[in-house]
Parts: sequence; structure tokens; C-alpha cells
Amino acid sequence: MQFLRGEGRLMAALGKTRAALLACAGVVAAVLSGGVHAETVLPGIDDATVLSEFGGRPAFSPDGKRLAFVGKTYGDAFEMDLATRRVRNLTANLPHHGITRIQYLPNGDFLVTAPRTSPGTNARAHLEMWVLDRSLTKGLQPLGAQVFEGIAVSRKRNLVAWAVIAPELKPGEPWQMGFARPTRRYTAEIAYRAGVPVLANQHEIMARLPDECVFIEPQDFRDDDRELVYSCMGRMNGGRPSISVMGTRLAGGVDTVYFRREGEYAEVEGIAPGGIWSTVECGVQDKAALPPLDICRLELKAGGGGVLTRIVRGAEPGRAQDISNPVVSPDGKWVAFQRSIRDDPDIGGGNGVFLLRLP
Repeated sequence: MQFLRGEGRLMAALGKTRAALLACAGVVAAVLSGGVHAETVLPGIDDATVLSEFGGRPAFSPDGKRLAFVGKTYGDAFEMDLATRRVRNLTANLPHHGITRIQYLPNGDFLVTAPRTSPGTNARAHLEMWVLDRSLTKGLQPLGAQVFEGIAVSRKRNLVAWAVIAPELKPGEPWQMGFARPTRRYTAEIAYRAGVPVLANQHEIMARLPDECVFIEPQDFRDDDRELVYSCMGRMNGGRPSISVMGTRLAGGVDTVYFRREGEYAEVEGIAPGGIWSTVECGVQDKAALPPLDICRLELKAGGGGVLTRIVRGAEPGRAQDISNPVVSPDGKWVAFQRSIRDDPDIGGGNGVFLLRLP
């Protein structure tokens, strides 16, 4: 997701203090100490298979045979058969105001994030959740709930977790202000009543955020859905924001810090089968700048403090590109990620989808 992208474009709107929260992280040039491992030679984007020259935010199907992605923010959603590389447009014949994310539900339907009306200044802060049935015959079916940024989806059942800004931003306020505003967090199951999807058994979770977190983005469930893994956007320290990986037990609310290190940016994105490790956007937050990120593997060990190992290098000197949004295939053998163009006003948007076999 890259919480902190686009700092320069928001200075006037957010002020210098808020803008620091939107700074991006840097790429590591040397081996880091304190629990971070680095390989001597890492594969990069040139070593990956190009699946699409456009689009981003990839998501693997439950069987790992297909990949869904968005063509662009507020565009259409697509699906690729990974064996044949055939691509189909999932939403070309459906009325909508633009898709921002698409994920698979365990039952084979799609979970879509999109605005209810034509997108405006802060539409991204108040998107809604929809279900797109796998037959593509029923259109986007609303779940009647707003969402801010990512949604965690269980691999086992139609269980989701999300965050919503409360109260809503005022008209004209930029959507990035949502990172500094109060939010509420929920879990619910997507059930079907007379064939119509609805949110059932909705519960508020994490009524009080950990002291270290200003905002969290739910990312994945693990340990048989007993724990929620998320990215924690922390309070500034010496002018630098802190992005770390945490988990919370849904029953009891016990928090675990899986990775936090002074000056290190670590934003969790995908989770491996069994929930024993995750892919992380990683880099050094040495200043309020927009350097590229690497892709790391983080052990999600009991008690926290897992080892963070770099597995894919980010953009190289002279290239105006980043890599981000890495997700792991259901068999744990592949990682899909997106390419994005640095300084693109579409923060977190993709400019191509890639596939790389993990060592």
C-alpha cells in the first residue's frame, strides 16, 4: 500500500507535520544489523516474468491458478489464467464508478473495493465493499459498509476485517488525511441470504489501538483466523514515521510486534500458507523522501521478533520505478508484485504485474 507516498504533493494540504507521515521509505544499501538479514545477490524486476504491462494490486485465486488485478485506480478489474496467460476483463460489462482493489473470497467470488458515486477529492477515504459473483452475472452487489485502504480476507472462510474513518472527512479534505484521523475496525463474515451477499456477525475489534499505532491497515488472518496481522503506522520519532508489522489476538486483544526497528520501514502485504511468514515492503526510513523499497520475507514467530530477510531488490539507480504490493501464492512458491512509477500521483497504483519464483 505504501502509506507514506506522495509527501511532496501534500505539504500544502496537510502541513509539514502531517506530510512527514506520508513520506516513503528507502532501500537498504548495506546489510542491516539487529535482526535484519540481506542476501549478497538478490533477484530484481528484470528476473521476474512480466504478466501484464499495466495494472497492479495482484491477488492469487484460492487454487493459485489465476491472478486478479486492477487495470488502474478507478478502472476495470481483470483476471489472468496463469497457465495460458489469457486475460479477461471482469467488469467491462458492469456498471461501476471505478475499481480500486479486487480480492478472492474462499468460495470463489470476488471482493471488490469501489466508490458508490463518481470519485472526488477524498473518495479513496470512503470507499465501499462489494461482492462480484464468479459467474459475472449479478453485477456488483453492495455489502453496505465503507472501508479505508486494505481488507484482510481469510483463506479458510468468508471472513474479512477492515478499517473505516469515523467521522468521515469533510468535502474537499484530501483522502490522505484519513491516516491521521480516528478509525474503527471490524470483522464480519460474508454470508448469502437468498443468494444475496450480506455482512453477518459483524464485531468491532481493537477498540483501542496499540500505543505505538496512529493507524493500522488489516492485512491477513493467521493461526486458524484467531489472529489479525496488520501494518502499524506509528508516531513520528525525530521527524521520521514508523511503519512496523504487528498482530492482535482477536479473542483477548493481546498484541505481538513481529518487526519494529528504529529507522526501518516494514509494511506487511502478503502471508504465506500456514501463516508462518509474510512478504513485507521494506526499506530504510532515513529521511522524508521517496526512495524505492525492497521486498522482504518476515518470520511470524511466536512472541514476535522474527528475522526480516530481503528477497527481491527494488528499483536500481537511474530507474524511476518502485516495486510493491507483494503477495504469496497459496503453495508458497511464487510472489506476485507490481511495478509503479515513482512520483506517480496515483499513490500505490500499479504500472505492471510481475511473477517471481521464490528460492
